[in-house]
Amino acid sequence: MPHALETPDLGLYAYMLFGSMAAFAAFGWLLGREQERLERLAMLDELTGLANNRLFKRCMDECASSSARTGKPLSLMLVDLDHFKNINDTYGHQAGDLALKTAAMVLRRCVRNCDVAARVGGEEFAVILPHTATLEAAKAASRLLERLRATRVSLPDGRSIGLSASIGLAGGLSGQDESPTELFALADKALYQAKAEGRDRLVVA
Repeated sequence: MPHALETPDLGLYAYMLFGSMAAFAAFGWLLGREQERLERLAMLDELTGLANNRLFKRCMDECASSSARTGKPLSLMLVDLDHFKNINDTYGHQAGDLALKTAAMVLRRCVRNCDVAARVGGEEFAVILPHTATLEAAKAASRLLERLRATRVSLPDGRSIGLSASIGLAGGLSGQDESPTELFALADKALYQAKAEGRDRLVVA
């Protein structure tokens, strides 16, 4: 006699289907988390963990738009480590990396949660200070200078090196007065002046 067709176990089928759906959902969730992680990493400087130049420009545009809309002040600080090339040439690139990491750590501790600290060049950092007038921003910059002067970078061979920086500061006006490009140019000009006057100082545009 021909064999009768076996009736499928609907419970087992449903269980397998549910398991497959759950697995796909979990896989999709993991992919989403990984995508978020990669997007965050793409916005951060790999060495210091600060915002990178790409994120800095985006935040600068957003803060300038907010300043223009609300009329609240916006300030920009550009920070350049003094004699960084000498550190690399004298102690090696590993020491240079340690100096950058240490400076970034000091910078991070000096800014508020609403500020944006970024590494925008080799040894150049930037801080966007929303809702901040020039006087308050200058006080923050002076604190940063003091803390950098008090910091020593410990090298693997037991030696240590000191840090100092030149800072250019611009802003204090609403975003209606200067575009992000103009504000950056003003801060950069002030930074150049700080370096020309002997470094380890703040110049306000």
